[in-house]
Amino acid sequence: MLTKPIFRPSFGNRPDQLIGRDDVLEKVTDGLQSYRGSAERATLLVGQRGMGKTALLLEIGDKAAAIDYVTARVTCNESMLENLIELLQRAGEKFIKNPTSSIKGFSAGALGFSFGLTFTEEAQRSFGFRVKLEMICEKLAEAGKRVLILVDEVSPSVAQMRELASAYQELVGNEADISIVMAGLPSAISDILNYKTLTFLNRAQRIPVGLLPVSEVELYYSTAFSRAGINTTAAIVKQAAIYTKGFPYLVQLIGYYLSKLSEGGKTVDASALAQAERLAAEEIDSKVFQAMINPLSDKDLDFLKAIAQDSGASNMTVLEKRMGITHGTAQTYRKRLIDAGIIFSPRRGEVALVIPQLASYLRRMNE
Repeated sequence: MLTKPIFRPSFGNRPDQLIGRDDVLEKVTDGLQSYRGSAERATLLVGQRGMGKTALLLEIGDKAAAIDYVTARVTCNESMLENLIELLQRAGEKFIKNPTSSIKGFSAGALGFSFGLTFTEEAQRSFGFRVKLEMICEKLAEAGKRVLILVDEVSPSVAQMRELASAYQELVGNEADISIVMAGLPSAISDILNYKTLTFLNRAQRIPVGLLPVSEVELYYSTAFSRAGINTTAAIVKQAAIYTKGFPYLVQLIGYYLSKLSEGGKTVDASALAQAERLAAEEIDSKVFQAMINPLSDKDLDFLKAIAQDSGASNMTVLEKRMGITHGTAQTYRKRLIDAGIIFSPRRGEVALVIPQLASYLRRMNE
């Protein structure tokens, strides 16, 4: 029987082990256990590509199941509402006891369900998404269950995303036992919060999903390399962890390539690590960084390239002189790129790249 590999660098894949996210998981699960209608029951996970947002959603789903939630996870698209209803029906059916007699003079069909969480033909034909979702929430509440909706890759441009958010707001107003966790790129989350009919989401808890502690990456590699049969030294393990700088996608990529390079009992030495780093960098360039900078203007890109000239954080005054631009212009670039989640301000008057490896990619663009 084939076993799952320990390192799974493909986007959307769940890693063998989730590390460095205990604080995020605790904050989300605490919110899920708050009172009905609490703002903490709505969470926005914000992070760049490769930060592990999908893995977090999957883990949150598992945690929620342990506290009486029935969960449906979808990707934001034009069929998401239909998928949500079907997933909730499938996940919640086992908790519903089908009545053998009428309840308070009504038959099961008259209540909108013919069997379990299956709608009658009349209900299916007559009601839209919001009513169906509320009916499912009420039915599951009778069984002591709550509803959790998980949405990945949120986008305000998708009409069904806006319909879902509006339906959630209405159900919360009706005291439905429901929660929602959405994950997306910083720019998409920002657009959602600014969308005129979705401003209520500004009350939701917003949690950044960033880099992992390198110390936890090193500890993870120590055990994972052993389980994967990678023959190497503690020094190489440490170097590999430091190279990733805590970027989750890169953590998986380096582990994956070192696994490949160790096949046949080969020892992973400094040369093998350097080869894994080259292969991983090529993949990140094409799958992460190109997609990240494609939407940017030429001026925004120039500002990023100016930042990339520094080994660490960049001083704004120095950047202005380096680029020959005014303070006001520099602040415009700064705000746009912070909103896009590409840079951040570690200290007053300074900016730095959210993903450190982006600097080398930007420098190579000028070669």
